[in-house]
Amino acid sequence: MLEEFSEFRLIRDQATTLLDRTRRPSELADLQVIIGESTALMASIGFDLGRWNDAATLARASTMYAETAGHASLEAWTLGLQATLAFWAGKPDAALAHIERGLARAPSGASRFRLRYIAARAHAVAGNPQGAAQMLQAAQRDREDAEGSPDPLHDGIGGEFAFSDARAAACGTAVWSGLRDGRRVEQYAQQALRRYELESPNRPTASPVLGTRIDLAAARLLQGDLPGAEEHLVPILALPPDSRVSLSGRMGTVRRLLTQPRWRRSGRAAEVNSTVADWLHDPATKPAG
Repeated sequence: MLEEFSEFRLIRDQATTLLDRTRRPSELADLQVIIGESTALMASIGFDLGRWNDAATLARASTMYAETAGHASLEAWTLGLQATLAFWAGKPDAALAHIERGLARAPSGASRFRLRYIAARAHAVAGNPQGAAQMLQAAQRDREDAEGSPDPLHDGIGGEFAFSDARAAACGTAVWSGLRDGRRVEQYAQQALRRYELESPNRPTASPVLGTRIDLAAARLLQGDLPGAEEHLVPILALPPDSRVSLSGRMGTVRRLLTQPRWRRSGRAAEVNSTVADWLHDPATKPAG
């Protein structure tokens, strides 16, 4: 990740240097988009590395460049990232304010589809299941619009800028996990696994797939099914230490669920909890810095 961050920073710096040397409006706009896109990707990496304050600063800068360039899709994407950073910081109202601004700028289709899912997660953080459900329902209409409205980021560039059906389903999983609705967590997690299989059939042990299996374990615990949860945890607990870092947050959720009152009299639940605790306390599962 650090290598990728450095590469995007180099691209941004080169574009910034060229920006000071040209006066042609078309070239200025193109360079501003390049700066905005590279800065947005730096912000996304910063978020993944846990550098939230730095990521927020970069996200605000990328929004500014997108707005100056008149690139509505990029502006909406960066506002979605700002919203994500806000709800992870426990500020759902600030997140929804970013979403409102993003929806006012976002073109029809994929941009709005992604923003609705981020809004649903913000509502989940706020403990508002009705608001979350409404956003997920609205997202389906945006998904239909996306079929006939190609997006310059989602369709033209893809990668981190794409918001696939698998990512949407995984996002829905997080929404209902936050609201402790085990049935719906399982519904969205199963959908995410099916989508991942369609999109990347040769990557059964990729981090998103394994993360979704942890979500399924959490879903079974929420529904009172300890054996079902254990079944989903088997491949996760067997992972080598260097493969665990990106999954530690979700495993932390599993551990918190295992400490709920319903499991306190279960010796087997205590054993699973101890195993998960050992998995989490391994030094390799802790991000550096």
